Amino acid sequence: MKISYRAIKAPNSLVRRLRYLSQILRLVETRPLNKDVLAVKLRDWSNIHAEHLEDYIYNTGAAHSSQKTRMTSSATNYLDLAVKFGLLSKISNVCQLTRIGRVLLTLLDDKPNKELNSFCLNQDEQIFYIYQILQQDADTLLTTLNMLQSLENPSLKNLQKRFQQAFLDRLKAKISTSSQEHITHQLHDRQIEVMTKWKKPESYAAYIVPPRLHWLLDLGLLDLRKEKNSFIYELTDVGQKLIETFPKLKDSNIPDVPDSWFNTDFFSKVCPLIIPDSEFRQWQDIDDQVRQKVCEKYIPGAFNKFRKTNIPKISLTQGMMYLCIRFVTESHVLTNIGELIEWFQKPRILKNYEYEARISARENESYLVRRHA
Repeated sequence: MKISYRAIKAPNSLVRRLRYLSQILRLVETRPLNKDVLAVKLRDWSNIHAEHLEDYIYNTGAAHSSQKTRMTSSATNYLDLAVKFGLLSKISNVCQLTRIGRVLLTLLDDKPNKELNSFCLNQDEQIFYIYQILQQDADTLLTTLNMLQSLENPSLKNLQKRFQQAFLDRLKAKISTSSQEHITHQLHDRQIEVMTKWKKPESYAAYIVPPRLHWLLDLGLLDLRKEKNSFIYELTDVGQKLIETFPKLKDSNIPDVPDSWFNTDFFSKVCPLIIPDSEFRQWQDIDDQVRQKVCEKYIPGAFNKFRKTNIPKISLTQGMMYLCIRFVTESHVLTNIGELIEWFQKPRILKNYEYEARISARENESYLVRRHA
């Protein structure tokens, strides 16, 4: 079975609020910025919105500090996380948007946040962040989710105490499942590292578990309550249903997300959980006339935002992800990236243009091209 190892190195334990990442993209919207300049701008935004964070249901993880020696360190930690999530690229201390980061920025620009609190995520952000965090950090996040589902007492202390063994169980299951030698070696190396270098596993997990818990809180997948001197974390109904949608590793109850799942199942299974009580239309159940109509509504905007050269083309992955999210949040049409790409492999005439997917073995060289009909 083809599997991947997806885990980012432990971020700072106080990097908790996902909305800071959205704001970082807004700050880099028009031009690349020096990392230090960007950190100052994010810190200033955090200061201005300090009352919103205080009023937010989970008010930790500020990107500003009253301590002079830490004035921008908290903001810098969020910039590092944005890079690890694949939203920013950093070259010679200069930060700029990645293709996938521009997808989120375009979604934000298309639909300004109507929430009264600046730290509340809208549905587009929720869907985007679940997708991207799973892409980059699934092994760490799903270990945490699996513990939340299985432990009788999912307190912070208990989660941190049991994280090392749960993570090792996951690595062992993936090693026995993997059919790719280079992935197996990578998993073996990580297994040895976790067994030998985590001298104080509970203390080590204190840098890993809390950020993931707070990302899940921001995404509405988790609830938090204080019980005596402990914080107790419990999956919401949406969180419980979400973990049940993930495929399981062979001969285990351990959830995993192979590459194919993102293309064939993510949007159709995750989006109805984030946008409940909606009457969705499945892509495979609507005719080509309806498909063309919904594509005509959003494709011009995608080319306007994502086209970077004189050649009329945009990144296929970038364009498809944007369209899938737009379809579901605005038109209530459920389609997965794979079936949308398949549909565009046959030239499609939409208004005055013909669109076609051009597939390459290298993902970054696959494009949606446009020409006059």
